Amino acid sequence: MQRRRGFTVLGVLGAAAGAGAQAINIEIANPTLTPGESTLITLTASYPAGDYAVAGIATELVVNQIQGGLSDLQLIAPMDGPGTSAGTPGPGGITGIFAGQLNFPPAGIFADDSNPIAFYSAMYTWDGSLSGPVLLDIETRTSRFDVYVERDSARSESRLDGLIEGRGRIVIPAPAGTLVLGIGALALGRRRR
Repeated sequence: MQRRRGFTVLGVLGAAAGAGAQAINIEIANPTLTPGESTLITLTASYPAGDYAVAGIATELVVNQIQGGLSDLQLIAPMDGPGTSAGTPGPGGITGIFAGQLNFPPAGIFADDSNPIAFYSAMYTWDGSLSGPVLLDIETRTSRFDVYVERDSARSESRLDGLIEGRGRIVIPAPAGTLVLGIGALALGRRRR
């Protein structure tokens, strides 16, 4: 099973849907943080044209280093159906995310066919334990990506093969004092030449 990696930051949504691909996208509300600041991370899913709606997603949100906290873990309606889980935070990110929605036409229950569809959110707060510059890389690792193939059926199929995983980055810049010293040293170096 071959999966490609995609890079999506700041709501570059819909590009995969327009291309007819299945993808997880990571939207970061504020990709540059200073100590104590927070940002909202939202996951969305795009699915191929011709399919009806996203049925279920099992994924992890992997962070290359945790120097702060992930909190307010939430599934976004309607992807918070029965048997779903907002996951568990740990040292490498969040594991055990399972989002899904029902499509059961005999009972008049139809899935939301939004494409892309938001399914998960979490807050990340930089605690300032390390001084910048720091690059916080975030990505998804998905083990299940199912879609409903048509509106009038509860039948679903996997679209995991060829899935474009989500990637994003939060930047913690160097403290202003360090930046000023660096610019001063650069100016002195030029003056001596």
